[in-house]
Amino acid sequence: MKRALALLLIAAALAACGKKEEMAGEAAVESYGGAATAAAPAAEAGDAAQQVSPKRHIAVSHALTVETAPDHLDAAWQAAQQRCVEPQCELLSATLQRASDYTPGVAQLSLRIAPGAVAGYLAGLGREGRVVAQSTEREDKTDEVIDTEARLKNLAQLRDNLRQMLDSRNAKLEELLAVQKELAAAQAQLDAAAGLRLALANQTEKVKVDVELRAARSVAERSILTPLLDAWHDIGHDFIRSVAALLTVAAVLLPWLLVLWLPVRWWLKRRRRRLQLRAPDPS
Repeated sequence: MKRALALLLIAAALAACGKKEEMAGEAAVESYGGAATAAAPAAEAGDAAQQVSPKRHIAVSHALTVETAPDHLDAAWQAAQQRCVEPQCELLSATLQRASDYTPGVAQLSLRIAPGAVAGYLAGLGREGRVVAQSTEREDKTDEVIDTEARLKNLAQLRDNLRQMLDSRNAKLEELLAVQKELAAAQAQLDAAAGLRLALANQTEKVKVDVELRAARSVAERSILTPLLDAWHDIGHDFIRSVAALLTVAAVLLPWLLVLWLPVRWWLKRRRRRLQLRAPDPS
């Protein structure tokens, strides 16, 4: 009886242990499954992040033609320059050609403006006269920016490696000189790449604006005969320029012709004298 009771206790203990191991196994499976389920969205998010396109670097440029009153051209040109205030605006060039007897006055400006200040600046130009022409161009500089940044990174790494080689105490003098030469070349290329990256940043982070201010022509100047008068004036200017070019060529060649003419004249006289000496005496 005691022996049977002991056997029953042992069997119950073994069954309890088997049940615990089964429950532990199921818990491990559920834990693994949950981890796999949680890892799946993370992997999908990583793939989505890799598929996101890089930041685009776009160079935007505007061109405007503004027609203003002839007596207001100079003031409009000055006002357009004064409206360009750093650091939001950078004036690249400004030219003014006042009116003559045959050509109306015209002024030109080239600027780079921060994107947020472009609308206000263009609105100010519209108040100076009538906008008769306007165009916008966009150029993608992303590939150039990515290539330049990769080149900068590689050149910086090369420069650092060469500097470490210079610090080596076991290197020979010839090796150090060669490394120093390569380091100077790498630094020069790095500076050039940095300048190119700065230029690209200036093109993509600011908007280029080209402005032409021109004086409005009167009704008489816009008559049907205006193209013929303009053509006649152009012909006269072209003829005068041709005559001026011809005089310039003559002034350049004349001294050389004189220098060459003297020895040629001397040679002709000498040749004529020899022929006279060789001629038979008629007597």
